[in-house]
Amino acid sequence: MNIKIVDYGICKAIGETKKDIVRASATGYYLHSDDMEFVEKTDLIHPKLGLSFGISYQFEQDSEEAELVDYVCRIRHPKLVNPITKEQFTECSEEKDCYTDELGYDFYTFALDWEMQLGEWVFEIIHDDKIMCSQIFTLKK
Repeated sequence: MNIKIVDYGICKAIGETKKDIVRASATGYYLHSDDMEFVEKTDLIHPKLGLSFGISYQFEQDSEEAELVDYVCRIRHPKLVNPITKEQFTECSEEKDCYTDELGYDFYTFALDWEMQLGEWVFEIIHDDKIMCSQIFTLKK
């Protein structure tokens, strides 16, 4: 099985965005959306509050039957320090599952000033402990 990046860059959620409480994340939650619109294909991001950026990806398999696949979305980033808890983070990972005939999304939205750390942000899709695809974004002023 292969996984390829279909689109990347600045994006926005289409429809409702859901917030899942996740204590192991820098902000204490993850955002989810069933659909995304990519408004600018770029790997250079100028961060500002409310901006979302990320990837869409597609599974490639030999079988014509859709399968349910377990995988991990990981974002490696410069150190984020939560000013309330003082916890430090250099990555966030989320276990997901998806049918192989569906388009998947992983994105990050800046909701707080302290999240907007300049440098490399790397989005990775991991299946069976192997990095299947990745996209590097550079955050600059």
